[in-house]
Order: sequence, then C-alpha cells, then structure tokens
Amino acid sequence: MRLDCLSVELHRHAISEEHVDSFVRKTNKEYLSNPNYRYVQINLQENFAKAFLVSLYTSSLRRSIPEALHPTYLLSKQNMEYVREPLGMNNKHIGFVYLLDQQLRVRWAGGGLATPAEAESLKVCAKVLLDRMKSK
Repeated sequence: MRLDCLSVELHRHAISEEHVDSFVRKTNKEYLSNPNYRYVQINLQENFAKAFLVSLYTSSLRRSIPEALHPTYLLSKQNMEYVREPLGMNNKHIGFVYLLDQQLRVRWAGGGLATPAEAESLKVCAKVLLDRMKSK
C-alpha cells in the first residue's frame, strides 16, 4: 500500500517548478523517508517536437534532480486533451500537485503558487492518509 504525491509540470520551466515546490517542500521533507509515501514527478510535454528536444537533454535534467528521485521522475508526451478538464489542469503554464491514495483516487489537488495554508493542507492530508494505512 502506498500514497503517491504526484506533481505534473507542463513544459517544465522555472515557474511550474516553483509552483510545485511551493506545495510539496514541507510534505516531502516530512514524509519522503516514509516507505508508504512516494513522490512522483511528471515532466509533461504534449508537443511532440518539444518532447523530442527534452529527451535529448535527459542527462542535464538528471543532474538537476536529486538522485533518490530519479526512479520516480517521468518524461511524458501523452496527450492530456481528455483528462485535462476533469483533473483541473486548465492552465498549461503552472504546475499541479495531486495526492493519490492506494486505489489511485485523487484525494487532494492543487495548482499554481501555494499559499501557506494550501501547502499545510497537503501535509495534513498526507498525514491522515498515511495514518489510515498504518492502522489497517
């Protein structure tokens, strides 16, 4: 059983990285060492040409990501046309964060630059879900 904190960075640029980090910084600091918590990053490039260019720079991307997170860093060129609206990904210039339970249901979602209360709510929700898993 595992709780996944999933970040989606569309076009991976400094702004979306800052948005995602504003949400996950405290939560990852608290739970990244927990074996039931996994942080997954998706670099989403829906444009085929951009996806190809990003794939050429994979080694430089690797250097910018902590080695412990390499196994859960994904490059994707999937077309999100049909799932963008249901997931609330209506702005392709910001980063999004989702907390998924063990049945892969979205239990928490956020996008853009997090307020302190929003960042804290992700941390609290992660704790509640991890505590529920521990008690089962």
